[in-house]
Amino acid sequence: MLGRKERDQLELFITGSLRSSVPDDHVLVKIDHVLDLGWLRAEVADLYCAENGRPGIDPEVAVRLMLAGLCRSASFMTGG
Repeated sequence: MLGRKERDQLELFITGSLRSSVPDDHVLVKIDHVLDLGWLRAEVADLYCAENGRPGIDPEVAVRLMLAGLCRSASFMTGG
């Protein structure tokens, strides 16, 4: 099943939004402002079964998490 994450949804064990704890000048915030992944759901929808299984991770969230990991890794490797 193709899952969907509401971007303003409060997290389970955190009071408030995670976005409020990230500074406005952080690289991931800058990326978020220019990265449009609105097309991604339609592109991968046929890869998910609508009638069976548990809801999957929203593909946009999955890509954003991978991108965050990549940025963190690059920062770590360059000593930043």
